[in-house]
Amino acid sequence: MLTLLLIFTTLLPDTAATEAYVQGQYGQGTMLIEGNSRAGFQVGAQSVYDLSHKHRVFGEASYSWQQSRGNRWVENADYERVYPYLTCDTVGGGLRSEQYRFVGGYRMLLSHWLWYVSMQFRAEQSYRQVDPRPNNKAVDMALQAGGGYVGTTYAVGASLKGGRYKQTNTMHFYSELGECLLYHTAGTRSDYARFTGGQKQTHYHGGEVAGSLWLLPRSKGWQAAAHYSYTTTTNELQDNTYIPLGTVKTHDIAGTVGYLTPLWRLSLHGAVALRRGIQQFYGQVANNYYTPLNEQLTYSQNAWSLSADGAYTVLLSVGRLTTQGSLGYTGKAAHSSLPVNAKLTAMGDELESAQCHYVLSLRYQFPMKNKYGWFVRLEGLTTHYLATGHYQWLTSLSTGLCF
Repeated sequence: MLTLLLIFTTLLPDTAATEAYVQGQYGQGTMLIEGNSRAGFQVGAQSVYDLSHKHRVFGEASYSWQQSRGNRWVENADYERVYPYLTCDTVGGGLRSEQYRFVGGYRMLLSHWLWYVSMQFRAEQSYRQVDPRPNNKAVDMALQAGGGYVGTTYAVGASLKGGRYKQTNTMHFYSELGECLLYHTAGTRSDYARFTGGQKQTHYHGGEVAGSLWLLPRSKGWQAAAHYSYTTTTNELQDNTYIPLGTVKTHDIAGTVGYLTPLWRLSLHGAVALRRGIQQFYGQVANNYYTPLNEQLTYSQNAWSLSADGAYTVLLSVGRLTTQGSLGYTGKAAHSSLPVNAKLTAMGDELESAQCHYVLSLRYQFPMKNKYGWFVRLEGLTTHYLATGHYQWLTSLSTGLCF
């Protein structure tokens, strides 16, 4: 859980460190939405710095660039957040994306009491240079605050989070051969037929509220956390004075329990996600004004996941070697009251497929002069989609300095 990892980094008194890295990525797969190949790179830095025993600042910044090929159907960024309200076509093509990410915060420790505040910001742009040409711009920003009691062996506390999300998607066509048909979906296998065709600009906006409870050891022992978040995102057509097509609302409940030592850790995770799609219906139109009739729950999906992960560090005669791994399963059950568009069936199968994932990484850290060190990290990720038989795999190689 990301919330738990953030608190863990800011809490322990001996974790002050800085790391700067560069990473290369390459992967292939058969999942239609993600494409048949991906490649890219990322540069970044992260740091935890103690101003004094009581005051600590922490931050992370990164830039990534990625090129995918053979993408089909979905022309949105962050499709896993906004579906079933998507912009789709049957042509597709490779996408280029750039992402900027920043996390920063401050922590204070007074006697046995701890509190912290942090800010998270992400901006992403994805585009294609051949028809159909989407231009996606997504911004995600959140503020988080928490506090707790730090004992001699354990710490307990709670945190709250609030965030805002926006995405603008504009489709362009420059070919003299004409334009392909654009679908605005109201379900994973259904389109909003009234607006299918020439609507080329969509806008998404929404927010998130979340809360967490956590138990962490000072050096070694049991760790546990419980997390709840509520996310809402509304899809609007800019071509029609921002009329809303639908709103997706998601309730996520997650928990984790594990054991931690300075050299190894093992944890189990479980989560449930309840996704609901509420569609807007309209009557007659006059002067580009659509008369609202009502709204109705037309899509629902329940998802559940179980996973386990662990890490083990070996202290070598020169340097240290850390092995990390995880495996998990996600199941989904969905229902839609809308008629099915046969052309979108393959996309719906992808979005609602149960899946298994496996991750394995190796990191070697070599000591250099003074407190400086050099590291190299190799990671592999594989995802299998059980309903469709499709798969994805991605490898990444990172190297950098730590001190």
